[in-house]
Amino acid sequence: MDVVFETSTGRYFTIEIGFFDTVLEIKEKVQKYQGYPVPTQKLVFQGQELADDRDTEHYNILQNSRIHLALAADAADGKLPESGDGRARITVAVSTPTSRRQLTLEADAADTVARLKERVRDLSGVPPNRFVLFHGGVELQDHRRLADYVVADHSRMNLVMRPSLGAKKLRLLLLPKHGAKTIPVEVNASDNVSELRKEVQRLHGVLNFDLPPEGYFFIYKQNAMEEDKSFRWHDVRPGDTIEIFHASVKDSP
Repeated sequence: MDVVFETSTGRYFTIEIGFFDTVLEIKEKVQKYQGYPVPTQKLVFQGQELADDRDTEHYNILQNSRIHLALAADAADGKLPESGDGRARITVAVSTPTSRRQLTLEADAADTVARLKERVRDLSGVPPNRFVLFHGGVELQDHRRLADYVVADHSRMNLVMRPSLGAKKLRLLLLPKHGAKTIPVEVNASDNVSELRKEVQRLHGVLNFDLPPEGYFFIYKQNAMEEDKSFRWHDVRPGDTIEIFHASVKDSP
């Protein structure tokens, strides 16, 4: 699931975390993707400072929850390293769907997205017109500058391949509940995940399988799916399984 962080300087960024990550693991991800050392971080959610040994379930942290990130003064100044001509230099990590490894690239904050995509092509061999880049859940437009999207040093991006012309529908497997039989479904890669909910309701009327009465959401590779984002954005592939997860949440202590 994605969680939004806000620093004391008013900067926002989004990081994907696990459902049962500890607070310490979350801080480690903030350090990995944003460069803020763990010892300088203090995380506050709903007015409460989070203890390192507690997890997201304990604090009822959910998809799109907003966490305040308080930083020591030496880490919160937001300064970026500069190149010889005074331009801000940043390092970004790009995750690709075809490889487990990340591409690490250097760029100027004033560079356009198109220029960054050319560097990605140089390292991966993928033509720029065959992929799009996402940062913080937002698709980056080629003509915009990295600074327009608040791409900072050690930011993380996702590379998502564009479908080829005439691409067939995605054939997926839907798992209504643990231990149940999977149900084959077809979707368009460009469809938002919300379209799957409509298909689930249609199939439920035909097959009469169990659905959680309190509501549900979709899980893909152990992460909650954002229904206003496409299957392509989630990098869903043919033959993948999507689970229906019970939406009820325990009351906070």
